[in-house]
Order: sequence, then C-alpha cells, then structure tokens
Amino acid sequence: MLDKNAVLAKELEKRKLPDLLTAQNGEKVTTVERWESEMRPYWKNIILEHCYGKTPVYVQPKIQTKINEIDFAGKAVWETVSFTFAVNGKEHTVPTQLIYPVGAKNVPFFVYLNFRPDIPDRYLPVEEIIDNGFGIFSVCYNDVTTDNGDFTNGLAGLFEDETRAPNATGKIRYWSYMASRMMDYLQTREEADKSAIGVAGHSRLGKTALLTGALDERFAFVCTNDSGCSGAALTRGRCEGGEPVEVICRVFPYWFCPTYHTYVGREDEMPFDHHALVALVAPRAVYIGGAIEDVWADNDNQFLAGVAASEIWEMYGKVGMVSPDRLPVEGDTWTDGNVGFHLRKGKHYHSRTDWLIYMDAVKKLLKK
Repeated sequence: MLDKNAVLAKELEKRKLPDLLTAQNGEKVTTVERWESEMRPYWKNIILEHCYGKTPVYVQPKIQTKINEIDFAGKAVWETVSFTFAVNGKEHTVPTQLIYPVGAKNVPFFVYLNFRPDIPDRYLPVEEIIDNGFGIFSVCYNDVTTDNGDFTNGLAGLFEDETRAPNATGKIRYWSYMASRMMDYLQTREEADKSAIGVAGHSRLGKTALLTGALDERFAFVCTNDSGCSGAALTRGRCEGGEPVEVICRVFPYWFCPTYHTYVGREDEMPFDHHALVALVAPRAVYIGGAIEDVWADNDNQFLAGVAASEIWEMYGKVGMVSPDRLPVEGDTWTDGNVGFHLRKGKHYHSRTDWLIYMDAVKKLLKK
C-alpha cells in the first residue's frame, strides 16, 4: 500500500482516478469475494461498453493442422493450425502458427498477436524463444480481420450487422476474441502447460494482449509492449507528448466502440481509466514494457497504471508493483512483483531485449 506522502502516491492523486474498490452504492469493497462477485464484473462491463465494444458470441471453429518442414535446426516442431469459423452460412479461416520444442510436454507458451504472418519475424525471434524453453502460438492480426474500418471481412464480417451500435465490437476486441480461441486449442495440446500460458503483443496488439488477459482468466501472464493510450497507459494526467484519446479515435476509430469517441475532450468524465484494465488481470501476472524514445506511449502513465492497480494484487495477498518511489528512467527493469515494468533504450519496437525481459520475468514467476 502506498504511503500517502510517497512520490508515486502524489502522482496518482493528481490524476483523480476512479476508485477501483468503490461499489456503485458507494461502499468500499475490502474482500476478494466482493471484488470477484461485484467489482470485477462491473469493470469488465464498463470497459467493454465504453471502450472496446461487446464480445462476439462464441463459435466453435473447425480445426486443421499441417506440420511444416522447417524445424529450426531440429530443435522445434512447427505446425500451421487453421481455424474455420462458420456463422449463418458464412465462413472465415484464420491460419495460426504453433511452434514448440521437440519432445515438449507441459511447457509454458506465449500466444502472440503479430503484425505479420512471418516465421520468424522481426518482432518474433522464434529460435530464441524456443531456446528459452517456451512454445509460441502466433497469429497475424490482419488474418483475423483487417486493421481498417471495413467490418465486412474476416471475423468481423461473420458477426456484424448493417448498423454500428454504441457498444459495437471494435477491431481490438475481434483480435482479442481470436487469442481466446487459440487458448481453447492449447487446452487440447499435451505440449502446453495449461497453467503457464500467457498472451503478448506490441503497440495496438499490446492493447489487444492486455484486453485478452483482462477478460480471459485462463491466461497466467500478460506481456503488453508499448501499448500506450487506450492500452496500459492512464488517460487522466497524460504526460507531455503522450497520445491523446482525440488522436487515437480520429486516426483509428474502428479499434473501439462508438461510445469511446464521445469522451474526446472529456476524458476525465470517463467512468474508468486503464488502471482498471490492468487490475482485471489480478491475481495473475502482468508485465508492461516501454521504450525511452517512445514518448507517444506515455511511459510514466503506463507505469503508474501498474502502480495504481497493485492494490488489487495486495487484496489477494500477493505483491503488485515492486519499484523505487519514483518515476522510471531508462534501463529500469522491475519484475519482482506480479505487476512488472521495464523501460529500455530505443524506440517503439518489440525487440529481443523486451522478449528476454519478459521471458526472465515469466521464469521467475513460474518458480514462485
């Protein structure tokens, strides 16, 4: 619990965040039971209705697998797993890439949302991940539904009607939906340790990974890299140079439900802030990554969201963010708690440095 005179406590006080533990009737929630029965469902609903949009109905996909010839110098098996969804006479197939160490049983896995289908990819150092004892299950987000305002293609084309209601599903929610279907499939594979499957992504897909872990409690850890505005970063008290809601809604309106656009210029009136999204991951682990030159992602507010959300881990008797009483500087890596943060040198990118920090943090987590 933060001391009221602490530097970080004062930073959070300036932002006047909605209280995560105040119920609608004004009562203060003090138990895990009430958090799980009242506050967790409340915040999930608020975040979907006011930011990302409603959840598409569950559809059981048909699945086909094919083993590829490339085996990464004999160290790994690479399968292409195709998910075919059928709704009201329409079908869409999403190809995904499942890679795991040879002979693997019960290994930890990353479900990875990527910008490209390439294996390996500049954001996805497959061999390094395999060498660290992890499996990887990757999907190209455009294969789920395209990153634009066209809601007639991909999974969006199966679920959308002709109108966009205020809580209509945004593209981030569709990409997140696919990550949960990938989790469904990993539950059937002996290669995966069902208690050690996480979700990861960068930038807009870092937002997607965080939303996925917040909504789907089967994910044991979340790695949200440079997710910034409408991801891990707090909206209130935006730092100089940080991306505002006005810009993200103007440039990428289709990522969100229409209701989110109504908060442009009135962000302090939002019934939530993104510490609530981070808090929904509790009591599981969440690791937030930033880069010093990625000012647009508002690193201070990404970090502060983790600090503000840590009271929920504390309610569970777990440790949240462990850090000095100051804002982060380049080179800081804090992963001793169940809420982690690092700030590396460089720009907006999902680098090997990020991957190594996340993998080290997960290994530490799995030893607890």
